[in-house]
Amino acid sequence: MNESRLRELLREAPLPGGAEAERRGLAVVEAAFAERERGPREGAPVRARGERRRVSLPRLALVLAIATLLVALLLSPAGAAVRDWVGDVFTDPPRPQPGLAETPGGGRLLVQSADGPWVVQPDGSRRLLGDFREAAWSPRGLFVATVAGRDLSALEPDGTPRWTITAPRRVFGPRWSPIRGDRIAYRSGSTLRVTAADGTEDRLLDPRVASVSPAWSPYDPYRLAYVDARGELWIADTESGESTGAGIALPALAELDWAGNFILEASRTTLGLRPVKVDKLAGKTEVGTTRIGLPLPPGSEVLDAALAPNGKRVAAVVRLGEGAERTAVLLYEPRQAPPPRRLFLASGRLTELTWAPDSSRLLVAWPRFDWWLFLPVGRGSPRGVSGVAAAFTPGERGATFPRVEGWCCAR
Repeated sequence: MNESRLRELLREAPLPGGAEAERRGLAVVEAAFAERERGPREGAPVRARGERRRVSLPRLALVLAIATLLVALLLSPAGAAVRDWVGDVFTDPPRPQPGLAETPGGGRLLVQSADGPWVVQPDGSRRLLGDFREAAWSPRGLFVATVAGRDLSALEPDGTPRWTITAPRRVFGPRWSPIRGDRIAYRSGSTLRVTAADGTEDRLLDPRVASVSPAWSPYDPYRLAYVDARGELWIADTESGESTGAGIALPALAELDWAGNFILEASRTTLGLRPVKVDKLAGKTEVGTTRIGLPLPPGSEVLDAALAPNGKRVAAVVRLGEGAERTAVLLYEPRQAPPPRRLFLASGRLTELTWAPDSSRLLVAWPRFDWWLFLPVGRGSPRGVSGVAAAFTPGERGATFPRVEGWCCAR
């Protein structure tokens, strides 16, 4: 057994009687705090200014009890969580600016509100596109794909319509191919369909798929990853219709993303990466059958996850454990050993994250305070924006917090 492993075992080993000492110490602290909140007893003498305060034996015992408790907590396995919690309590979030004056790092946002999608310019100015349920950027931000019932449409960012097609069933999750931008994949009911970016050549790709949006290859303009109704992950050539199976996807899959040399699979309890090998000369894409697991805190729940556009990092929003709700933003480096780096921890629920087009920062939603957080993944300070819901549903009290559909575009 090497020295580092021995230290790890000693650090995780529980102290004898540690749990009982923790309970006794907490009871003492709670009692002392309650006494402090009640203030001085009626009739108790009031000290004159400058008078030295005497430390009574009970108070001295309390101080010793608290010191003993802290030592026990810091040395116990549970102490790691307590140390993190103490650090979190005294880590203040950034002071938010009222309203989005500019997008940190530049670029345009596509924001879905109860009234429809908005295009937000780098200077914070915004335009409502219309009464659409979903929206997605084209790869260079020249157009926006929108969804309303069975209709799939393409609009210019100023709201000018270009074309509309009507699918056999209700449309979900349009995804624009990221290289040439000449194909849009979307779900219609339980089917997967692909159309040309001018609204022509609409055709069926698979008659039964899972309720997860597909993900385009960042290298091949026609390769598309998706999960069928049986839970199998496929890579399809959308021109020829040929498919190559890549194995069984995560059960209850919620997110599918493809960037760099990895495909990300995310469920409520698991994060996994599949390595992708691209042979450009042969025009083939090989996806590994073995999934690389990304570690999560015990008892946590994945609320959102995404690969950085450059494929070098994975970001996830996770709810931590039980009891009082806390959520954290975790950052993984797939090419390095775990554990992940924690970028931010919040009271209440952080609901979603979106990568900047240059992979330099994250936009994270914090509905409890009606905030957006812009978190740098390298150097820099986090920034906050308040009044988000009101900005995209003006004049409506208790407006639904909007969701970010995309951050465009890489230079």
